[in-house]
Amino acid sequence: MRLPGELEVLLLRGLSKASLEAACRLAPEHGWTPSEYLVRKRIVSLETLYSAFAEYCGVPFLPYKSFRPRTLNNHVLQMGEGDRGPLLVSLYKNKAYYAIAPAIDQFEEVRTHLLKNPEFASRIRIASPSSLNHANRIQSAPSGDLLSRFPEMSAKQRLSRGQAALVLVALAGLVLGLATTPMFWVYLAGGLFGTACALSGWARVQAAVSTWDDPLAIAFPERLYASDIIWPRYTVLVPLHEESRVVPDLVAHLGALDYHRRRLQILFLVEQEDEATYRAFPETLPAHMELIRVPKGLPQTKPRALCYGLALANGDLVTVYDAEDRPDPEQLRKAALMFALLPKEVACLQARLTIDNPDEGFFARQFSIEYACLFDQLLPWCYRNNWPFPLGGTSNHFRREALDAVGAWDAYNVTEDADLGVRLARFGFRSGVLASSTYEEAPTHRKAWLAQRARWYKGWVQTFCVHMRDPGVMLRQIGTRRAVAMAAIFIASVAMIVLHPVFMSAFLIFMGLVSVDLASFRELSLPAVLLMIAGGAGYGGAIAASVAASVKRFGRLDLASAALIPVYWMFSGFAFYMAVLEFIWRPHHWSKTEHGIARRRSRTRQK
Repeated sequence: MRLPGELEVLLLRGLSKASLEAACRLAPEHGWTPSEYLVRKRIVSLETLYSAFAEYCGVPFLPYKSFRPRTLNNHVLQMGEGDRGPLLVSLYKNKAYYAIAPAIDQFEEVRTHLLKNPEFASRIRIASPSSLNHANRIQSAPSGDLLSRFPEMSAKQRLSRGQAALVLVALAGLVLGLATTPMFWVYLAGGLFGTACALSGWARVQAAVSTWDDPLAIAFPERLYASDIIWPRYTVLVPLHEESRVVPDLVAHLGALDYHRRRLQILFLVEQEDEATYRAFPETLPAHMELIRVPKGLPQTKPRALCYGLALANGDLVTVYDAEDRPDPEQLRKAALMFALLPKEVACLQARLTIDNPDEGFFARQFSIEYACLFDQLLPWCYRNNWPFPLGGTSNHFRREALDAVGAWDAYNVTEDADLGVRLARFGFRSGVLASSTYEEAPTHRKAWLAQRARWYKGWVQTFCVHMRDPGVMLRQIGTRRAVAMAAIFIASVAMIVLHPVFMSAFLIFMGLVSVDLASFRELSLPAVLLMIAGGAGYGGAIAASVAASVKRFGRLDLASAALIPVYWMFSGFAFYMAVLEFIWRPHHWSKTEHGIARRRSRTRQK
């Protein structure tokens, strides 16, 4: 029996002649070609079949993930449709080279055309349809697919038309109200601040008390090291921009991750124009590490780079680390174990972030206490009560299938972590916490701290606007009780910070420390007392929680730093005002935080 050309190649590669002849004999019964029969019956893979066809045609074969599309003026040049090609993959000496993946039933027709046109054939490469599809997904990945699948959940547009109209009406009402009934607005602001203080203070104390006995770390079971467990594939995404200073330490710290190398993929995602960071990497990286150039494009943000990296990821589990991170070496194992034990609805595990340069000034010290309160107290408390919460920007571990289901990161949101935490909840997933620490470097100077904090607050404003475009839908998706709990805790905390400078100014006036000639303030004696009580509750709760967090995380009673929290919040309030202005004028601008400038970083502790 005469075999088709590609089957002759498979015969030479070792496939039995009986199997190939059976395919030729049985394929017509199903209306297939012999090659289709082999693939559909899983006798050979698509990759194997197309590589055999390439050899039969005498043209090069491009394996899966071995190529990427070339662009002209940032546009992919593909003359065909779907996953067939031709797709431009190379430009060399003024010649263009294309990848094609012809339909199996067109193999002979394509080969005949190539034989008749040798000049054309010299510019053709054969690939499988899945390879072309993957290459196309990579090219579209910098912006991710959230915008195409769920445009209403992207921050590309600041406000919906309804939100914009509501803001204009509210501003007009506020101006009119201040001009006609100013005292009403003073009472209202005081009431809002008092409520926010009371809620925030209560939440912080409850979180501190309920998590006091929680361990900061879990010990990985020794018996699992020697077991024959097949660990899930794990991908680590590390977005980098202007980080040449920290590259050597970063490679060393991620190289210390204790996970099976054959199951681990670490992708360093460097922006295309960032030559300094690219050249800072050693010429040779370990086999499980890869240096990826993220194509130019807008917006130039961390989530855009993450979307690009996700298209290249082969892991069942995915995590994100920042340039300055020093994770617990066992963190990946611990996360994989927890995912195996937890139900599928738990899509993300947030590791504990902690600051390892807390002694480098006021901002680093306050930052370290703030992180201890958030990651050691508040987030574990929310998880315990089955309440959704915004994620941290690093060391969040995901099930890949859940990331794909929700559209991954929003390239236009400058706090992609907070947004993704809420979006996961809207799709029915839960986020958990992981008792394992990642050590980070805090900004040590006021300018750097303000820029970073303003970006965070701007992202929170973006996240709030995105998920409040249709509050009714959001409440139904998350659940009224869970949504109200999340809003009460986190929005109250933000409101407390936003109004803090106003409150402190009023406090100084009422205490007589600042002289203001406003007769109307004399009418506020009772409201002022009530406001001071509520404010005291909020500040008292925050300070008590901070002291507890400092003792638990750092093993020291730092009363002086806790007492300076109101001063720290003054800076936070100003950062929020900066964020609102940035939200108006440049909503997608990413204020870069410089890393690698800390003078003293503690040794990595395995927690």
